[in-house]
Amino acid sequence: MSGLGKYVDWLEVARQKVSEVNGEEEFRKRVRQRFESLRERTFPNTHPHSTDFSHISRRKTRGELCRISAAVMGIEFAYAAETAFVSPLLLGLGIRHRHMSLVWTLSPCLGFFLTPLLGSLSDGCTLTLGRRRPFILLLSVGVLLGLLLVPNGELIGDWLGDEPISIPETHNLTYFSTSSPVQDENSTYSVTGTGSGSGSGSGTGTGTGTTHHPWGLFFTILGTVFLDFDADACQSPSRAYMLDVTIPDDHARGLSTFTIMAGLGGFFGYMLGALSWEHTFIGEVFGGHVRAVFTLVLFLFIFCVFTTVRSFQEIPIGPPRQSKHKQSTEGYDRLECDPEEEKFYGTIHETSFSIDDNCLSRGRNNENPGVGGIL
Repeated sequence: MSGLGKYVDWLEVARQKVSEVNGEEEFRKRVRQRFESLRERTFPNTHPHSTDFSHISRRKTRGELCRISAAVMGIEFAYAAETAFVSPLLLGLGIRHRHMSLVWTLSPCLGFFLTPLLGSLSDGCTLTLGRRRPFILLLSVGVLLGLLLVPNGELIGDWLGDEPISIPETHNLTYFSTSSPVQDENSTYSVTGTGSGSGSGSGTGTGTGTTHHPWGLFFTILGTVFLDFDADACQSPSRAYMLDVTIPDDHARGLSTFTIMAGLGGFFGYMLGALSWEHTFIGEVFGGHVRAVFTLVLFLFIFCVFTTVRSFQEIPIGPPRQSKHKQSTEGYDRLECDPEEEKFYGTIHETSFSIDDNCLSRGRNNENPGVGGIL
């Protein structure tokens, strides 16, 4: 009876294991179905076997062209925030004026080497999402990282152990809000800084002082490079996507719409920075004027990019099929070429051409107009 009892216990344990495995399979199946449903809602008509590309061959309305060009509007939002606030933030962290140009040269140097490579990879992309939208999304991730790192670089540096500001008793200081002062070339603090906190003030005097924000500078510069490079590189696939999903008759209107959307993004981006968010609810929630502006730009950028990538499906090029290639070249393998003619293949060489008198006479007497009749 003890052996039979052990056997029954073993069967019960095995049944429980099987039920657990079945439950895990059902759970994975539900997760897979929900993921596919979410992907279809986010990127409609991107099923691998989808063949409905009728939207490519029709004219687009002005509203549809605006949807296609919305990504560049989000890019210009990011550009506006970067241009307005990056230099004051870096100066507030203690970087010298003569080193600011070196910071801004990092992104063009990366773009010189990486942008042509990204363009080549985009032209040969075989994903079902298309050739341009995967790179728009990839570069958008870099823009998002930049929008997060630039206003929060000093805070991350404080978490990693940056020392507090060391300032002597008398200085020439001007504060826009509570933030780090700026060390000028002559060790005179005179440039406005921005940051989070409460209270503001100003003071004057003479003296020298130092700031120590190595990690804060590193993450702010890293965010600047991410933001500047990815925003610049993302414009190329965005413009190429607009040209890919429109017919040639719409290209002129599409490019003009693309330019208008870029101008509107820059205008409204600078307007966001000009508004005072310091004492508003948004400014209090996000921790100051700069973080409020960058956070608003981040959400606007996400909205614009998803508006573009959800607009129209691209025609995926797909991987090359070896069987069709062999079939198309099979007939050429059986062709024989004269060795004498093979020497002149692909070149222009002198040849002789003559028309005998009988051919000319027949052409003149021919009723149908032809070469002989013309002669």
